[in-house]
Amino acid sequence: MKIKNLTYALSAAFGLIGPALFLRNINLSDWGMLPVELGFALWLLSPFVLIALAVRSDRFSSMGALIATILAGLFGAWFYTELTFHFTTKSDAQDAIAMLFVAAYQHAIIFLTLGLSFIVGWLQARRK
Repeated sequence: MKIKNLTYALSAAFGLIGPALFLRNINLSDWGMLPVELGFALWLLSPFVLIALAVRSDRFSSMGALIATILAGLFGAWFYTELTFHFTTKSDAQDAIAMLFVAAYQHAIIFLTLGLSFIVGWLQARRK
């Protein structure tokens, strides 16, 4: 399997975990909040859209994008399931806010990983 196809597949799989668990916890009886809640779900999906755009642009290495997908995906999957099911923590009133910050951390992981792979690729190309 090609690295790009694997990266797309992992991005899709990891990208669905956050919004699915977030939408599981919301109250759909209040229709006025539905656009806001859907916006939050899109925010949780955005790190993996960023990875898909990076893979498509061909400016970043496919292996760096795959590593970024795995790191951000595993980080997010663990924290989303922890904040939903509370394996090692107790339920808190700020769990929903914490879910929104996980996507920000995933963005940071992706930017750092892709930036590092871009710099390494640039240095290798310059060295030749």
